[in-house]
Amino acid sequence: MNVQNMPREAAASQSEVSRFSTSVIVPQIVMRRTDSASHILSTELWAGLGAWRVWTIMSMDDIRQRYRRSVLGPFWITLSMGFFILVLSIIYSRLFHTPLEHYMPYLTVGYIVWGFISSTTSEACNVFYESVRFIKQIKLPYSIYIMRVIWRNFIVFLHTIVIYIPVALFFKVAPSPLMLLTLPGLVLLVLNQIWVTIVIGILATRYRDMLPIIGTVISLLMFATPIMWMIGSAENLETVANVNPVYHLIDIIRAPALGMMPQPLSWEVSIGMAAIGWGLAAMLLASKARRIVYWL
Repeated sequence: MNVQNMPREAAASQSEVSRFSTSVIVPQIVMRRTDSASHILSTELWAGLGAWRVWTIMSMDDIRQRYRRSVLGPFWITLSMGFFILVLSIIYSRLFHTPLEHYMPYLTVGYIVWGFISSTTSEACNVFYESVRFIKQIKLPYSIYIMRVIWRNFIVFLHTIVIYIPVALFFKVAPSPLMLLTLPGLVLLVLNQIWVTIVIGILATRYRDMLPIIGTVISLLMFATPIMWMIGSAENLETVANVNPVYHLIDIIRAPALGMMPQPLSWEVSIGMAAIGWGLAAMLLASKARRIVYWL
């Protein structure tokens, strides 16, 4: 690739990645047929975390490119999300006959967490395609490209979660020690989204039909998950929520943020999904990692 023909920001990003890949000594992954799934998983995980400067630079460059020449930059996300939640809260609180002071904090946290889940899941379909120029030129662990998507969307999440602060203050959501449980909830959420991105990224690289399938599933989950509706708003909705894994990921963050204890089932499901999902991601990495570059 001729760097002189690239935009200045993109050329700077690639030069930074190239420099860090050689000077920071990014661990190189040598795939052998005798490697076990657990070995490749641990190697990929530590390699990606050890090269945190690479994927943070790539993520920040993505954000800068997205809001290039914008006055407010990424804070447009905050404003648009805030107005959307405000309008949606006014309308749906009347439809569900729920007081606005109860509904708006509930919707705010739920919709922002859902935004992180849906965006990382949908972008996972192109996680390797958007980094194809790096993959075909520089030997870097595939986990770097996974973390690029995760960190980029987590930055957006941090820009939008601040909306909850004025909402909580206005509706007098009482501070509670239970709010500290949002931290382990966030850790579990990110861990689950990492393995989801790995699995979908590999499958979507091999089978391009995954892109419309994932889009359809995300659209359906938007309405099947207690985000805009509450479990107690109608009969038999608790069963629908409990069999929905996305609900449990949202519940372990939303309930503590509202000063309530998440149900134990949500913790169990979230931890179980992380354990099973990482095992599935390890198997896919062990069997398909050598072929990803040939699918691009």
